[in-house]
Amino acid sequence: MAPCVRCGTFLCGACTEVVGEAAYCEDCLAWLHKNGPPSRAVQGLIAVGIVGILGTLLCGLLAPVLNLLVAVPGLWLSTRELRRIQRGEGPLRGALQAKVARVLAGLNLGLVLLWVAIIVYVWVGRRG
Repeated sequence: MAPCVRCGTFLCGACTEVVGEAAYCEDCLAWLHKNGPPSRAVQGLIAVGIVGILGTLLCGLLAPVLNLLVAVPGLWLSTRELRRIQRGEGPLRGALQAKVARVLAGLNLGLVLLWVAIIVYVWVGRRG
C-alpha cells in the first residue's frame, strides 16, 4: 500500500496508477491529465525556436545551421509530445505549447529551405 502523491489517499494494488515513480489514485490521475504542468522540454523548444528565427534576422550566414539544429529536434519532440497527450500520457494543457513549438520548428525549417533556394538561384544565375 502506498499513499497517493497528490491527495494522500491510501491505495491498493488494483487502484494504483504509477506515473514516473509517483503513485496516484484514479481521480488524481484524471486531474493531473487535465491540469498538470506542460512539458518543460516543449517550453524549451519554444524558446529555442524563437532564438533560431531571431538568429536569421541578426546573423544571416550562420543562421541556416542554427535553424537546422532547431528545426529537426523541434519537429520531432513536439510531435512526440502531441502523441503522448493524445494517448493520455501528457497533460492537456501542454497541447497548445506543443503546437506552437511545432510551428516554430516548421518556420525554422522553412528558413533553411529559403536559404538553400537563394543559394541555388544565385549559383544558377552565375552559370547562365
